[in-house]
Amino acid sequence: MKRTIVYLCLLWIPWIALAHPGARISDQVRYTPEDQKVFEKVMDVLVPLRNESVSVLIMKAAEAMQETPYVGGTLEQTPEMLTVSLARTDCILLVEACVCMALTARQEDHGFEAFCENLRQFRYREGITDGYLSRIHYTSEWIRQAETRGLAVEVSRQIADTPLDQSFSYMSVHADKYPQLAADPILVEGIRAVEQKLSEGTFFYIPKSQLEKNLDKIQHGDMVCFVTNTEGLDISHVAFAYEYYTCEHDCCPDGRGCSNGQRQMGFLHASSSEGKAVIDKKTLIGYANGIGSCTGVRIVRFL
Repeated sequence: MKRTIVYLCLLWIPWIALAHPGARISDQVRYTPEDQKVFEKVMDVLVPLRNESVSVLIMKAAEAMQETPYVGGTLEQTPEMLTVSLARTDCILLVEACVCMALTARQEDHGFEAFCENLRQFRYREGITDGYLSRIHYTSEWIRQAETRGLAVEVSRQIADTPLDQSFSYMSVHADKYPQLAADPILVEGIRAVEQKLSEGTFFYIPKSQLEKNLDKIQHGDMVCFVTNTEGLDISHVAFAYEYYTCEHDCCPDGRGCSNGQRQMGFLHASSSEGKAVIDKKTLIGYANGIGSCTGVRIVRFL
């Protein structure tokens, strides 16, 4: 689940990642040898495909990350520094990792340090790590920064043009659920200021009632953000849209390109219930309709 909701469901002591002692960037980045091995494995898949579109690379990375164990709370460590978690993941970390590995594969420098810098540019405000408040905690702000950098565009308005009445207050109201906030009232005030600024923004979404008729406008590799009615919170979960085809006539391997084939829209995500990254057995509509607190989705497309 996204950073702000992790604490709602996962309040145990987080797994503690250790910086690789021999790394050149060990004083700036927290990671393990296992994380670096996962990076190298995925990049072996992506680099030969570096001239493909970003969406193709993202989904190749996501497919390679299947079966990665789900673990929440990995970012909640002190001191604050960029934490890479590829051997274990949650939903937003999976999205970040796959997008940043895709971008790194397209660069001249596709090494681990370049990947870390790409990750920093998504996760921290203005790409600068400067304490807990510099980290982006709400997915809406994460999306806005990616758009500002020209790396993504939210297409929710183009698809459904439905305004979303959104306010932000969850973290400051529930500061006791966040170890750093619970220990520092000054940080709570800082988060409240961020929330007030975000609450001034304008947002759009696709209500669940309009999702079925708009499925053809969602593309393979889009980031799907599940909007929640939890007070003060914007997004409860994120995933990648995963297009596939079915055929009831057994006349083709997967239904794609077959006159009898039926397009289905599923999703690939880090699932807390499955305990790992998976292509979900449910369709996108089935998942959204099965969650009472989900009011719809927002769609982000990477460029």
